[in-house]
Amino acid sequence: MAITGPSSFVPTVTEFLAHWGHTNTFLGSDGPLILGDGTAIAILSGYCDSLALFSSSVQGKLNDVEIARGYLDLQKAALIGRLGEFNRKVRGFLSHTAYVTALPEVPPGSSSVATIADSLDDMATLWVKINAATIPGFTGPLSLLDGYLVATFNADLATLKATSTAWQNALQDVKLERERRNDLQDLVQPILRDYRAAIEGTFAPTDPLVASLPRLTPEPGSTPDAVAANGTWEVTPSQTKLTWSASDNLNLSHYSLRFCSGANYSTDDESVIGNVGPSETREFLTNSGLTSPGSTASFKVYVVLTTGNEKGSNTVTITRP
Repeated sequence: MAITGPSSFVPTVTEFLAHWGHTNTFLGSDGPLILGDGTAIAILSGYCDSLALFSSSVQGKLNDVEIARGYLDLQKAALIGRLGEFNRKVRGFLSHTAYVTALPEVPPGSSSVATIADSLDDMATLWVKINAATIPGFTGPLSLLDGYLVATFNADLATLKATSTAWQNALQDVKLERERRNDLQDLVQPILRDYRAAIEGTFAPTDPLVASLPRLTPEPGSTPDAVAANGTWEVTPSQTKLTWSASDNLNLSHYSLRFCSGANYSTDDESVIGNVGPSETREFLTNSGLTSPGSTASFKVYVVLTTGNEKGSNTVTITRP
C-alpha cells in the first residue's frame, strides 16, 4: 500500500507496524527502534487504532446526516403540500377577500429550508388572521383535509425547523470529526517518513529490512484503467452484491472495495470494506451503510497496483428496500 487518501492510512500504517515489529525482533537486545523524537512502535500502533475508529465514526456521522436529511425531505414535502392545499382552499372559499392577494408562493421542493420556512411562516400568520376575522359567508376556523387545523400545522412547522437544526448539527459533526481525523493523519505521516529514514540510516542499502520497507507514496508510473462495477440488493442474505469487470494490468495487486454512507460518494470519506485478490471471484457481499430499510450507501471498486497506484470505478449507489 501507499498513502493515496484517507482510506489508505490504516492499511499503510499496518504495513509499517509489521515492518517495525520485524526490525525490533532483528535488533534484539540492541532494540527496540525509537525514532529521533521518541516515537516508539506502541505510539504508532495507538495512532493506527485511532485512525480505524475515525473511519467508523465518520461513516456513523454521515449516517446521521442521511437520516436527518431523509426526515427533512419528507417533512418539507408534506408541508409544501399543505401550503398548496391552503392556497387552494382560500382561493376557493375566500376569493372575494383581500386574503387571496396575501397568499404566499409555493416554493419548489428543492428550495432551501429557509426559503420554505419563510413561506410556511407567512401561511401560519395568514391562517391565524383568517380564523380571527369576521368574513361574510365564511365560518371559521379554516381547516384543511382530514380536519387539519392551524395548531397542528404550527406543531409540524416547529418539527420541520427542529429537524433542519438537527441536520445542520449533523453536518457540523461530520466536518469536525473529519478535521480531527485529518489532524491525526498529519501527525502520522511524518512518523512513517521518519521511520523509513531511520531504517535507511541504520542498515545497508542491500539489507532485507531496507529492501522490504513499505512505501509511503506510490511509485512513479501510470494510473491503471478503472473497472466497471455493478451492484444489486440481495434479499437473501440481506446484503449488496458487488461485481466488476477484470483488470488486465500486469501489475495488479488487488481490488479494494470501498464505500461511503449516503448517495454522494466522496474520496475524502470513503472506507475500505474489503480486498479481493486478482485470481479470486470478482464478487463481494456487504451490508456496509445498509443496516436498516431505506438507508443508502455508495460503493466503488479500486484497481490497486503493486506500485501503489490506483483507480476507482464508477459509483454504485444502493438503497436498501
